[in-house]
Amino acid sequence: MGVPNRGPQLIAVVAVLLAFSLTAIILRCYVRISLVKAFGVDDYLMVFAMMTFIAFCSVCLTGVHYGTGRHYWDLQEHDIQEALMYWYFCYIWYCVTMVLTKISIGYFLLRITVEKIHNWIILIVMSLSVITGICFLFITTFQCHPISFFWNKNQDGNCINIDVIIAFTYLYSAFSVICDFTFALLPIVLIMQLQMNNKTKLALIPVMLMACVASVAVVVRFPYVKDFKTLDFLWATIDIAIWSTVEQGLAITAGSLATIRPLFRKIAAKLGWSTMGSNLPPTGESAGNRQTTGRSRKNKSRDPFSLATFNREEDEESNGHIKLVDNYPGNFQTTITTITADPKSVWKSSNRHKGDNESEEELQMEGSKVRSFLITEENV
Repeated sequence: MGVPNRGPQLIAVVAVLLAFSLTAIILRCYVRISLVKAFGVDDYLMVFAMMTFIAFCSVCLTGVHYGTGRHYWDLQEHDIQEALMYWYFCYIWYCVTMVLTKISIGYFLLRITVEKIHNWIILIVMSLSVITGICFLFITTFQCHPISFFWNKNQDGNCINIDVIIAFTYLYSAFSVICDFTFALLPIVLIMQLQMNNKTKLALIPVMLMACVASVAVVVRFPYVKDFKTLDFLWATIDIAIWSTVEQGLAITAGSLATIRPLFRKIAAKLGWSTMGSNLPPTGESAGNRQTTGRSRKNKSRDPFSLATFNREEDEESNGHIKLVDNYPGNFQTTITTITADPKSVWKSSNRHKGDNESEEELQMEGSKVRSFLITEENV
């Protein structure tokens, strides 16, 4: 009978989650740099989170090499010390990765919300995530004095009661679940309030629910937290290591996939699954012809993959304001069907409805598109 070893389970989980998260990050960077051309703070933070997650996985796999996932009595004393040292570094990289991920998701949501109350909710959740993450990092980093006493007991030193670590792990996990569900449910509330067909709403909700995915790993990890106080530490805590890896990998993957809808829409357009670009007038068409073309096509079916198509019929009927049809194959293009003579009223209408856009890129570009068109019409 072979020596019991659960290390290969952890290796398999690390390999799968690394592949998922790296793929998601690469796609995110491609979309944000090449398609959207708006690489922002949230993207930098997620890239840094990916780097720290790679560091976590590196020390995690090194720990497996020395003995993580095996019983103490099957290891040499030197291997035990090395495995415990790399476990200690896993603490640090885990905390940093999760803090960066939560801040990145929060920044992303701040760019697509317009109501002040929603901004405050996101800021509060981000603050709680950062505070609890930093506190957890501080406590785990300095739980022993000297720090090396965590893995080398052949010296004078002491560590805080392990029950403190367990209690704070529960507290941090609870805040993490609350934050994840807040980040997931708030965008769903915003989506349900938008003026769009139910099919589009239902297509977007699963994307927003991705923020809850990482919370599943946190919930599953709860029963294993008590294993921190088990004497056979390297064997007993393997489940904590597995689900902590899953939490980080899924958080990065889900947070990145929520930003790559423009890529899906581009692929759908190439495969003929959407009507993206069908509303665009021929090149060189005059403003008057654009108005006629827009009116004749306004009853055509809209792109089922797009939240960028938004209708402002109430503006046309009441104030003669602007009606826009956005198409996003990579660059922002706009068909203007009606235009008011008063630029101020356009801005008022634009600001009132800017929550109707499904992505932060389209939100940020709406005002510049309207202003550019007004300048062009004045010059004509």
